[in-house]
Amino acid sequence: MNFITISRFFGAAALLVLWYLAGSESPLTAVFYIIYVGCVTSDIVDGWLARKMKVTSNFGAALDSAADLTLIVVMLFILIPYVDFRLWMLLLIALVLAIRAVALAIGYAKYRTFTLLHTYSNKWSGLALAAFPLIFGFVNLSVAFSVVFAAACFAALEELLITIRSKELDRNITSWLKV
Repeated sequence: MNFITISRFFGAAALLVLWYLAGSESPLTAVFYIIYVGCVTSDIVDGWLARKMKVTSNFGAALDSAADLTLIVVMLFILIPYVDFRLWMLLLIALVLAIRAVALAIGYAKYRTFTLLHTYSNKWSGLALAAFPLIFGFVNLSVAFSVVFAAACFAALEELLITIRSKELDRNITSWLKV
């Protein structure tokens, strides 16, 4: 399933190329959204197939997390100039990123590896974040952002709690209730 995950890196790169080629025009075209939906779909499909076929691995989980993070960073880079984010929104994004950084630092100190986890809340947060570029034009930006932020903040705090409390690394842990 790693080849599906790797395709997400190529999809993120293609989104950057479209952004670059758009120049001063908005890159948010039909082709852009088709590639984006393909990236999101690949994220859903690779995890589901890996679990269904029982071919999960720590490497695959880490690669999936890296691909997710790459896509998120690329989308933020592309969207920030085109979405009228308020300062409070950017500060809340920074807060979630800071919580994630603390969790990664603690995980690295404990396990000598990066510890991005595949919890249910991370999956729901990812789904909310994935939906954001598709819906922000249809609903109030503050409402759409608040829903995504709430999901992302809960997931980041849960990951921090799991990382602090766990005795051994399990990237596929589903919830803090399992620690």
